[in-house]
Order: sequence, then structure tokens, then C-alpha cells
Amino acid sequence: MHDAILCSEAGAPATVLITTPFQKLATHTSANLGMGGFNVMVIEHPVWTRSDAWIEKAAADLADRLMPVLFKA
Repeated sequence: MHDAILCSEAGAPATVLITTPFQKLATHTSANLGMGGFNVMVIEHPVWTRSDAWIEKAAADLADRLMPVLFKA
């Protein structure tokens, strides 16, 4: 989270990928680092027990959501 915020502050598009249990931590961390509301990508938890098909679909869905975040016009 810290690295993504530093990149964002330096003008490089950035976000982080977290699983659902870490949403509150991400919210508090970004606020503590002076970037409240920093955009994060959230995926269901746990990831490691999922099938390859689920992971492929989740990755495609994340990519669709990620492009507008990283490449704002």
C-alpha cells in the first residue's frame, strides 16, 4: 500500500490488489498515509483454494476494472 501511494504521489498510476478481509486495513492505512480513499482492487478471499478457471475469470474481471483506474484520460 505504501509503495502504491508513493508511486501515485509521484505521478505514476498505481493501485493495490487485496482480498476482502483486508479492506478495512487498506482504508485505515491509506488514511494514515494521507491518501484517504485510495483506490484498491478487491478480490474474494481466499484465492489459493480457487480453481484455475475461477482465477482466470477473476483476473479478467480485475483487468477490466483496473484499466480505467490506471489509465484515466
